[in-house]
Amino acid sequence: MLSQLRHIVEQVGDAKSLTAAMDALVQQTQSTMEVDCCSIYITDDKTKQLNLMASKGLASQAVGKTHLKFGEGIVGLIHEKGEPLNLANIREHPRYKYLPDAQEERFNSFLGTPIIHKRQVLGVLVAQQKTPRLFSELEESFLVTLAMHLASVLGNSGLRLELDQLNNQLGASIHLQGCPASPGIAIANAYVVRPILALAEVNIEKTHSSCKDILLFEMIVKKCSDEFSNLALTLKEQLSKDAFALFDIYSHVLKDKTFLNAIREQINYHHLTASSAIKVVAESYIRQFEAMSDSYLSERASDIRDVAQRLLYHLTQQVEENVQLPDKLILVASEVTLSMLASIPTDKLQGIVSVHGGVSSHVAILARALGIPAVMGLPLSLDNIHQKTLIIDGYAGCTILFPEQLLLTHYQLLLDEDNELKKLVELGECKEAVTLDGYNISILLNTGLNANQHAAVVGHFDGIGLYRSELPFMLTDSFPTEQDQTESYQRLLSQYAQLPVTMRTLDVGGDKQLSYFPIVEENPFLGWRGIRLTLDHPEIFLVQIRAMLTANLKYQNLRIMLPMISAIEEVDEAKRLIIQAWKEIKYELSLTPEAFPLPEIGVMIEVPSSIFIIPQLAEVVDFISIGSNDLIQYLLAVDRNNSRVASLFDSYHPAVLHSLKLIIDNCMRFDLEVSICGELAGDPIGALILLGLGYNRLSMNANNMGKIKYLINAVPRFELEHCIEQALNANSGSEIRAIFVNYLDRKGLGGFIRAGK
Repeated sequence: MLSQLRHIVEQVGDAKSLTAAMDALVQQTQSTMEVDCCSIYITDDKTKQLNLMASKGLASQAVGKTHLKFGEGIVGLIHEKGEPLNLANIREHPRYKYLPDAQEERFNSFLGTPIIHKRQVLGVLVAQQKTPRLFSELEESFLVTLAMHLASVLGNSGLRLELDQLNNQLGASIHLQGCPASPGIAIANAYVVRPILALAEVNIEKTHSSCKDILLFEMIVKKCSDEFSNLALTLKEQLSKDAFALFDIYSHVLKDKTFLNAIREQINYHHLTASSAIKVVAESYIRQFEAMSDSYLSERASDIRDVAQRLLYHLTQQVEENVQLPDKLILVASEVTLSMLASIPTDKLQGIVSVHGGVSSHVAILARALGIPAVMGLPLSLDNIHQKTLIIDGYAGCTILFPEQLLLTHYQLLLDEDNELKKLVELGECKEAVTLDGYNISILLNTGLNANQHAAVVGHFDGIGLYRSELPFMLTDSFPTEQDQTESYQRLLSQYAQLPVTMRTLDVGGDKQLSYFPIVEENPFLGWRGIRLTLDHPEIFLVQIRAMLTANLKYQNLRIMLPMISAIEEVDEAKRLIIQAWKEIKYELSLTPEAFPLPEIGVMIEVPSSIFIIPQLAEVVDFISIGSNDLIQYLLAVDRNNSRVASLFDSYHPAVLHSLKLIIDNCMRFDLEVSICGELAGDPIGALILLGLGYNRLSMNANNMGKIKYLINAVPRFELEHCIEQALNANSGSEIRAIFVNYLDRKGLGGFIRAGK
């Protein structure tokens, strides 16, 4: 029965329209279960009704015309309670409602189950039999399982849009909810991009000339490589380090000898055409990556698919390269990729809408870095929306299709207010961060690759709070040598010679993998990562530490930070190795301790256990820094890259607030410097919470500095302390958020967390 269930779900997912999908569903289910009738009712939240969408057994004239109010009849009861109901004789139930148009009187036994997606009841699936009987446990299990799979298909596909269109009056605006990937408002026409020749559509064909196809392949590889390089150069001054590094990842794929040689082999020895060879190799890689349990590695499948798709784009030459683009557009695609962005000038790009992808995808990261509003994971059909006006609310993750004039006017006003606020923020970027009641706050920079790019904004921040040293490791084919690392670190330390630079030692594992040192684990976030890995490989750790210390000889502005610390023993062992490396260099170069002092050493608070050993840490380290992303993940047991539980990742959860308070209280008690370098510091509400708790060192990405400085300069700390008193008594993250939203509204600063002022 499992194979039959899978077949039904696939048919629904592959259907060209909602009507066809529902018809296929009821017909296949009726046949598979061998019942007399199968029907599906769809929820319409606006009219508070359940609409009979399709049926195999009820009268055909009733389909599309029969409606039950919420709570009405047995179907309404299932919708209301959100649980299945199995009845031998439907007429004996007190909630039975006769539907004369449906000719339902022929059926006695009844089995119904809700279709639930993310706690929302999308509809009710019903099986009926003429013979009075209870459905078996196997039949009930089958229908419930089918409803669960159906919920996922309906909730994540363009069929959901058709549902909304069906339930909307003609000409009404359609509001669709996705994931808020990048804040801001955008109003422009949709520019729908579809692959000219999708990877799946390529036919496997033999070549007439292997030499010709090899030559063609080499030409398009160079063309794609140049394309990504040119785009990277164009955007270089606008991007943070991490966002800029994305282009290096794509370039790395296009230079991967194993990948390219595998394609060449398919052309030379298997005599496939270039397009066929690309398909065979790329799909093989994609299958391997998608099968991996590690989220970072599985995400690499989309990189391979995008690069292969771009190679096909240039190979087919079916599209004129110089397409006339409108002055303003919102890029819309089933899965927006970096290669799609490569063909659109950033001055024309107003917003991004992607049916697939999440807030951690490459495009989402790039959109945030560029300040382009973006919504990901939108249940959207791409049919009939090209050149149609869209509104994006990146704050709420909402996209509005076919907006009415009143909505357009409203959102244009919000967009104007948004732009005014951005100008105010830009005016204050060079100011120091000082609260209205005189508290100085240190604003630090999180960075990783190409850190010299921020030279233009030196003076806007007080130091490097986090240098992610693993990123250079991720963009090479092998471990970088000590000399390579020394030169890289010297450039960074010299660039910020007058500022403290905190370098985190190699932090790989979990969601950060090295292609030449893969780590495959069932649960990578609780596995071999961070300091655990480098202490097990002291040869890697010592080379990196020696490189850091040697690079620090001239400027003496280095601070070393250890990631993923969970026990004092890890700190003791790491310090022993650091001192060993320090003594080696001091001896080799005949340096005195005065000329070559040991840098300050700190640790990251990411693992909950480290919160409770701060008194012991204070005796052996000079500072600590909170990695809020991982700390929240571990406190709440939520992988925010997992779409099924990502909504549970709550930065304002009471447990997070109380943990942050415990950390700052202990650091003050033991006179230990503390900063925070996770995304919470760059979030407007998060920053206010931290200020209210007493934190005065916030490290963030460059694109968040201006707005956080503006907020700090606009509020007194004592008011935030009053907010914290209320928040510490709150029962949920939503209550805590509401406290600070209300505060921002009272101060006229609500535009930092939503559209408009």
